[in-house]
Amino acid sequence: MLYLINLGIITLWLIVVLCKRKLSTHAVVTAYVIGVGCADLFEGLFNLFLGLYKFPTQLRADPYYANELGVIFADFLILPFTLIVFVYYASRSNHPWRISLPFAIAHIVMELVYLQLGYMTYVHWHIWLSAFFYVAGFRFGAYLAPRIATYDPPVPYRVRLLCFSHMILMWTSAVFALPILKLYRFKPGLFQDFMADCRFAELVSGDILSVLCTIFVPMTPRKRKPLVFAAIALVGAAVAVFSDYMGWLVYYRWNLFLTILRYVVPVGIIMLYDRWEANYKARAIADAA
Repeated sequence: MLYLINLGIITLWLIVVLCKRKLSTHAVVTAYVIGVGCADLFEGLFNLFLGLYKFPTQLRADPYYANELGVIFADFLILPFTLIVFVYYASRSNHPWRISLPFAIAHIVMELVYLQLGYMTYVHWHIWLSAFFYVAGFRFGAYLAPRIATYDPPVPYRVRLLCFSHMILMWTSAVFALPILKLYRFKPGLFQDFMADCRFAELVSGDILSVLCTIFVPMTPRKRKPLVFAAIALVGAAVAVFSDYMGWLVYYRWNLFLTILRYVVPVGIIMLYDRWEANYKARAIADAA
């Protein structure tokens, strides 16, 4: 319940900020995808793969599902929404780094509350480590905030494209695989923890496509980009077929065709995002001229 309360508060705060109409849609999307990318990188490493701390969210009886729901709440909702709110305040300040301290302190206090109430447990972790990452993370956010909000200078496009690609591919995984709809799961057998095993395979397979998009799309002329995206989608289909052939996929209410779509459809959404970014850049250049 505490996760839902936290999400509700930050969502209401985000709505208030967006109603002020001081952040462009581009800034909101950019902050969100960067927030997801950064949070998911560290959460996946420290929580799922190293098991340094866990989230007993009390939203599911199974501790593995409960922990993964905590990861989803933190990485895909609470922390990215917080970054959007933070960008609003930091980008309007002459000293954006000063805004980072109260945000970091608030999150440190909130984590202590989570620990006290049993919604978070440390295995090989300490509050000082969390404090370091909160301070460093919001300090880095203070550096990014003016670039996200004003596009002058912008965050490099390869960074934005990588974060968006990762976000859309991992959201697809979170919804259709474990732990939400549980229509299928990966089982490569690399981890004893079945959730970490599934999550690792999803991350690797999805980020192969993300990296390919990041490398080849920005260097390709606009007229030829559909061919590049089609080639990357074929790579995704090949990953699905290979995983199925190796017996790494467990289907519940799923099949190989849907697994192929699980990679191909997000690549199509990434293509639309690339076009949207190109149009936004063209308008920004025209407005500056």
